[in-house]
Amino acid sequence: MRSQLTRNVYLRLLASHGLLRPCPSLPGRCLAVSSRAAPSPLLARRQPRRTFFGIFQKPPRMLKEPDLEPGYDVLLHYRSLETENARPPEREELLKGWRQFIHYKRKNHLRSLNSTQAFLAYRLLLHLVETGPEGEGQGEDLSFTDLRAALWVTATRPPKGTTQHHLELAKLLYGEIERRIQHMRELGIDEEVIKEAVGGKDTGDLELFFTALTQYGASLEAADRLAELKEALAEKKLVPRIRVFWTLVLRGLAKEGREEELLAEWKKAEAAKVEYMPPIHEIMTTFYATRDRVEETKYWFEKPVHANWTRSPKAYMEVVRFALRNGEQQWLQPIFEKLINSNPQKEWWDVIFQWAVLVMDKGVEDIKQMIEVMSAQAGNEGKESPKADAATIDALITAAIEKQNPYLAERFVSLGAELKIRPRASTYILQMDYRLDAKDFSGVQAIYDKLLRGEVAVKQDEDLPVLNKYLRALCSVPEPDLGRILDITADLEQRDATLEPETVVSLCMVFLRNDNQYEVMDTLSLHTVSYSLEERAQVRRAFVDYCLDRRVSTARVWDCYSLLRQFFPETEPNERVRLMEAFFARRRPDMACYIFGHMRSQDNLAQRPTADIYVRCLEGLGRCPENGGVGSDMGIMGGIGEGGGAGESLRMVHNMLKMDATIQMDTRLYNALMMAYAAAGEPDVAVDEFWRDITNSAEGPSYASLAIVFWACELLPRGDRTARQIWQKVQRMDLEVPPDVFWSYCGALAKSGHVEEVIRLIRGMEASVGYGPGLMTLGVAYNALPGESRKEQFEAWARAEYPDIWAQLEKKGRRETLRGTRFNIVRDMKA
Repeated sequence: MRSQLTRNVYLRLLASHGLLRPCPSLPGRCLAVSSRAAPSPLLARRQPRRTFFGIFQKPPRMLKEPDLEPGYDVLLHYRSLETENARPPEREELLKGWRQFIHYKRKNHLRSLNSTQAFLAYRLLLHLVETGPEGEGQGEDLSFTDLRAALWVTATRPPKGTTQHHLELAKLLYGEIERRIQHMRELGIDEEVIKEAVGGKDTGDLELFFTALTQYGASLEAADRLAELKEALAEKKLVPRIRVFWTLVLRGLAKEGREEELLAEWKKAEAAKVEYMPPIHEIMTTFYATRDRVEETKYWFEKPVHANWTRSPKAYMEVVRFALRNGEQQWLQPIFEKLINSNPQKEWWDVIFQWAVLVMDKGVEDIKQMIEVMSAQAGNEGKESPKADAATIDALITAAIEKQNPYLAERFVSLGAELKIRPRASTYILQMDYRLDAKDFSGVQAIYDKLLRGEVAVKQDEDLPVLNKYLRALCSVPEPDLGRILDITADLEQRDATLEPETVVSLCMVFLRNDNQYEVMDTLSLHTVSYSLEERAQVRRAFVDYCLDRRVSTARVWDCYSLLRQFFPETEPNERVRLMEAFFARRRPDMACYIFGHMRSQDNLAQRPTADIYVRCLEGLGRCPENGGVGSDMGIMGGIGEGGGAGESLRMVHNMLKMDATIQMDTRLYNALMMAYAAAGEPDVAVDEFWRDITNSAEGPSYASLAIVFWACELLPRGDRTARQIWQKVQRMDLEVPPDVFWSYCGALAKSGHVEEVIRLIRGMEASVGYGPGLMTLGVAYNALPGESRKEQFEAWARAEYPDIWAQLEKKGRRETLRGTRFNIVRDMKA
């Protein structure tokens, strides 16, 4: 049964690592966008109307509600109030939510605790521990059973991604259990009573804690705790448990790649008379075999195992793969011959069959004969001889997959049928896997149909990985079969299964390309609600990349952004800025400024625009003004129209800047405002207001300010007068003049028709500024000159005076505009 919470509850609660911030209801496209971006009927909510013919219409599609795990909303809500320094809910409500969540995860253990859930559980538990009642009579407070269930959930099913918060939670849980036990001892309570209060006999808390430490990167701490434990129990009988702990520590050190510490710890274990048992043999052998350390692998594998125990099947398989990678098949031959002659049990025979396929290159008939040999041997200790079963066929298929031989895998499936071995779910899953590798979609679908019909029992969602792979494969073809994709997702939804982030990305991209926004919304609602922040970021980045793809139409990109804004309120500011600049590049400043406005409306201060983001938005409006702007070489503008004054978007951004108390005005911001207003057709505002503010400020103008103000003077009627005044001041101050400032000044003079003065200025460059003209110097002056006669006069002089530079300029090409012929050059100004 689906939760009665609204579909926005999770998004309201998760905006910045558990930070609760309200987000708007599903708005779809922003309705204020100009007519060129009309709202999509799929995303925009319309007011209902009653009409006679409406009774024959289909009811509107209902969006699917997300399923929050029981109690998770309480964890999210507490974290929200904590980050806001607000008063938390009543303790009883927090206790109930925490218990509900932990016991649900304990019961539904297939869903691991992800990093975000671990962080939220840790924060709430820390609050409950720090504010909990002391002594007896705790009433409804957390019990040992609650703490132990949480420790089991934390330690037994490692998640994908980061595990830092799992480690913190495990330490807090075990520390609280130990603190309570110690508190009872300090009160003088008898040990038997304490044992009964804790849960009776040995509860395995310490083993769970060691499991968590060694799984989540704290094996060195586990080794230190083991040394303390060994010293404390030196005279007590706990040798079997010490062996278990030492095995966990060794496995953890191997997992973390700590060779020096691993060898040192084994020496300590040997000194403590810990035997070289098969689990330790497997750890040491696997550590070196996976690193292709030939001599060390041979040493640890051949090292005698205590009491002549048989080495583990996993250790044998690791050396099989090691031998294949390193050409050590000859070394492996006598090892497996000895294993065959030892009359092994069924699990080891399955490894022998895999060795025969992978190393000895045996075929189906050879394997069939080996199975007959296995069945003919006498069983150990009076037991029946081992028989081939579904696990044997699975092992053979796995070997064929490793050889990348789907035909051989199919023959092993046929061998199983010939031997009358009933396949199990794992057999069908392996079949789907290798058929997917072979792009045999019809064969995969046939196996999937068998699973749907219930021919075999699927346990613990064991088919989910291959179904995820199947969905991704279906989405990867040029023309995806949407019907088949939707059928599979509907089946998985009925099972309440959560898809992997990579699969959600593939599905959403297909749905977006086919304008199936409802399917995107359903997919995100059903699956991302249970993701960690890292997994959500993976999906979010795919949406951002889709928006940045210039091959996608602007309408589809805006639809994608609307979904991104709705389902991922935690989208980082730098990602939002990239989206804003992408719409500027698409010449849609209205959409770009709406993205900026959405940033400005965030309650979370960390997600609001900084001064740099204001500058980048205004620079975008300078390169691509909303109303088409003035004829110019700025950025990507095409120089259309005369401009009709600052547009609505520029006014909106400027008003936001005025009202933003967190922003301190500086020269960069004034420069950006000059650019935006000049490009929007109001160069007088740029010069009279913002240039004046710059000159009156303590910081004063920068070189970028000079280039921008000269460009504004170029756009201003009789702007040459203001430009000369500024230039004279620059010369009086004996400042170095960068090339962009010089050619901007040339443009300001040229726009007023002073062709002779511009020619004299360029001729005297070597003496006045210390360098000669370049392509931009001649190009900017030519483009700014009014009238074809002046352009021809300047061209004749430049062609004769600077033929090489003019030839480079000619390669840029020219275009005809309302203001005459212009070279295709771009003046990319920065504030």
